[in-house]
Amino acid sequence: MPNTLEKSQKYLDLILELYRKGSLTAPLDTQSVQFDPVDANVVKILRVNTTAMGNYVRDTGYPQGSVTTQWDSYTLAVDRGVKFMLDRLDEEEILAMTIGRAADEFTRDKMIPELDAYRFAKYYGGAGTKIAATLNENNILEAIDTAAVLMNNNEVPDDGSRQLFVNQNLELAIRKALNRVFANDSAINTRVMSYNGMNIVYVPASRFKTMIALNDGTGGEWGYTGGGNAINFILLDPKAVWQVTRAARGKFITADQNQNLDSNEFHFRICHDAGTITGKTIGVYANTAA
Repeated sequence: MPNTLEKSQKYLDLILELYRKGSLTAPLDTQSVQFDPVDANVVKILRVNTTAMGNYVRDTGYPQGSVTTQWDSYTLAVDRGVKFMLDRLDEEEILAMTIGRAADEFTRDKMIPELDAYRFAKYYGGAGTKIAATLNENNILEAIDTAAVLMNNNEVPDDGSRQLFVNQNLELAIRKALNRVFANDSAINTRVMSYNGMNIVYVPASRFKTMIALNDGTGGEWGYTGGGNAINFILLDPKAVWQVTRAARGKFITADQNQNLDSNEFHFRICHDAGTITGKTIGVYANTAA
């Protein structure tokens, strides 16, 4: 039994490590979260509010302010999983190699794109501002500047933490929009990874849609289907969004334990969701294809 548990943890650790390194949205994972002990699908995120300033009066001193805290509840709507079967006849060394490669392929090519696509669609859905436009090298910087100025005017922090997610199809437009002169450089890199203090992350077009449908895994339909319009870019303040994974579990069942097939099985399950924080939707700006 200990060997079974070790294998479960080993493969789960591999999947989670690949997720942290490969997911475009992983850096936005919410850290301060309470899990509801009664409802497994509910998480609570702390919100703090204070009163503003008043006049100081010499005879009476400071006006009394207040600090209120509350835990806003969010429901995790997504519960996903998969199991892989490996025949008993595979030798131990081959088994480890096979499931290791399978975990790598599954995480990089299946799980990460689905999680990113789902989260971007949720961020779009909760964006405080949504603009539709056809962008090219002549107007893309103006569109990004407009989004940044709107956030500035609405007191969204401009402290270098803003994330600018850009459709991969528009990377060339950004390059062309910026005129740069190269001297006798031995190596030239034309990629633009930061703009006016905003970190740029380029998103594959297949993950950047206003809507997605999660296929249920029956009838040969796995993963997700992108829908709606293409997203040109999303500018967001990380403090304006939330994303939580309630459970990411792995289970390894040996062929001896398997009562149905003469196969080893690895099961993986993840319960998660994402969205915009209550009262902070102005911190998410979405520009979509017209």
